[in-house]
Amino acid sequence: MPSLSIIVPVLDEEKNIAPLYAGIKTYLSANDELIFVDDGSTDNTFLEIQKLSTAENNIKCISLSRNFGHQNALMAGLQYAKGDHIITMDGDLQHPPSLIPNMIEKLEQGYDIVITKRSKTNDVGALKNIFSKVFYSFINSISDTHIEPNASDFRAFNKKVLSNILLFKERELFLRGIFSWVGFKTTTVSFEAAPRRFGKTKYSFGKMTQLALKGITSFSFKPLRIAILTGSIISIAAFAFGVFALVSYYKGNTVPGWASTIIAIMFLGGTQLLAIGLLGEYIASLFIESKNRPLYLIDKKINID
Repeated sequence: MPSLSIIVPVLDEEKNIAPLYAGIKTYLSANDELIFVDDGSTDNTFLEIQKLSTAENNIKCISLSRNFGHQNALMAGLQYAKGDHIITMDGDLQHPPSLIPNMIEKLEQGYDIVITKRSKTNDVGALKNIFSKVFYSFINSISDTHIEPNASDFRAFNKKVLSNILLFKERELFLRGIFSWVGFKTTTVSFEAAPRRFGKTKYSFGKMTQLALKGITSFSFKPLRIAILTGSIISIAAFAFGVFALVSYYKGNTVPGWASTIIAIMFLGGTQLLAIGLLGEYIASLFIESKNRPLYLIDKKINID
């Protein structure tokens, strides 16, 4: 029977550890492993995991030296996973463990990747839903890699996929995009996300925006091409307007005015700043990649060689 590795990155989830394990342990056999990745928690999350691990050898933990971010914590767990089947899920109890058998069944039917898609999230506001829809619509319109809308980091895949994911050495990680980019035989399972019971979400609006920028700059150059096209159109329009102004001047039809001048300057200046800012995002990504820093640093390990 294929072994299973379940990877759960956690950050300040001390009250969720015990109920999460209670929900998962039903689907774990003696050959399986549950790997928690403590992403620099400041509460008693690591101690709660340590309590469980003293009684169960298949509960493992990687405690990072500080908060490196959800995507990096996921990658840390992937690099230590030994199972034939791998599942990644969040530690906030919003990814239902009851879906695990269905996901494993899909893998055994011949699928390489099983993506879960939120059909509904009970405690998410309208603004976050709108932002999510706009992001996925935008990134899929400009990217050559289709990313499933409302896809979560609750997914299952086999060891073949894992070995290919570990080939990626980039520092600006956007794993949802990477799992779409690698291809392989993929299916989707829908679920309704339960409301968070304890703690608060770690994905603030600022972090969501940062992740969205990573996704856009990692999987498309079209924004730069759009900026070039916009600049070209504005340049042609400005040249045409210059010819018109020159002709009007020689005909004596010019009227002094500052409004049109200010509008033109603000429009052109705003367009230039937008293009420069966009270029800056790509340069910043290149700068981070060029430093080649490790994705994470490990402080402690539990039940891991």
